[in-house]
Amino acid sequence: MSSTPPPVQDYPFWCEEKLRNADTDQQGHINNAVIASFFEAGRMEVFAQPALDSIRASSLFVIVRVVIDYKRELFYPGVVRVGSRVPEIGRTSFKFEQTLRSGEHEVAHAEATCVLLDLATRKPTPVPDSVRAALLNPAL
Repeated sequence: MSSTPPPVQDYPFWCEEKLRNADTDQQGHINNAVIASFFEAGRMEVFAQPALDSIRASSLFVIVRVVIDYKRELFYPGVVRVGSRVPEIGRTSFKFEQTLRSGEHEVAHAEATCVLLDLATRKPTPVPDSVRAALLNPAL
């Protein structure tokens, strides 16, 4: 991961999450596990796209790797935005890059690798061209 995040406009997928008092830990800041959940919410936003409807009946997306760099503390109350993009797709897997923002500041940055599994066999299956197009070139 580079130390300088891509500009906000490089992330085509966004969702907003509300910080809750229950998200805080003993140090008084938002717990690292909650931040991981925010990144998951961002990925779910991408997977919910109508362009992916055609494969949901036969396939599922599973996460196989997540790396999170925590850059600054985050405190209740507030709202954060999760930006997501898919910079590369392999035969059966694809990579996410994500940013967690509070106002103008990046709070955390994540990379995640997902694999597309066949629902019946539970084995990796090739990413269809329609899914590849929806993830790499989303309508902005």
